[in-house]
Amino acid sequence: MSAREVHDALHGWAARLVSLGAIVVTRLRPGVTWAQAQDLAHEHGYDLTEEVAALWTWRDGVGARPGQPSAHFAPGQDFASLDASLRHSREYLRASQAEVRAGTAVGTPWQPHWVVAVHGHAMPLVLDGSRPGPDTFRHDPAADPIVVAHSTLPQRIARWHDMLDTGTWRVARDGTWDVDLSHLTQSAHTPRTDVT
Repeated sequence: MSAREVHDALHGWAARLVSLGAIVVTRLRPGVTWAQAQDLAHEHGYDLTEEVAALWTWRDGVGARPGQPSAHFAPGQDFASLDASLRHSREYLRASQAEVRAGTAVGTPWQPHWVVAVHGHAMPLVLDGSRPGPDTFRHDPAADPIVVAHSTLPQRIARWHDMLDTGTWRVARDGTWDVDLSHLTQSAHTPRTDVT
């Protein structure tokens, strides 16, 4: 999976959000350059691939606006800058290493090549820099890694389109997200096969 394919999938997601009136698209910060991404990665002790950095070379997170509702990239999913994401990732790593040293670690410890893509729900969406794609998954330290769903970032974005297609996710009149989980079980849904 190339950085171009990741960018194409993200452009498709943003275009869909624009058509629905989502406020998040008005708050996306310009992307960092590849050189800036490399500098930030070096500063935080990462060796990022272009595919992992593609999320932030596309857009560098969502800016906050005082006094206005949060703007999520998808329901409940905060998209932070590359700098903040790398910082959060290192915090997870240090905490996980401390648990391992103390003998209190449960499940899969945080890995040095994992980067928080978005914070959401109770678990962050992680980009795994050791795998091509890049591989994404929700990090649940108590879950067996075999049962955690993995997909490339474009495949994950295709799943977000599915959530809109089924009506499970909607953009409310005020441009924020509305979620109706009853649509997940009402009828069979044919998933999208494309990744944009």
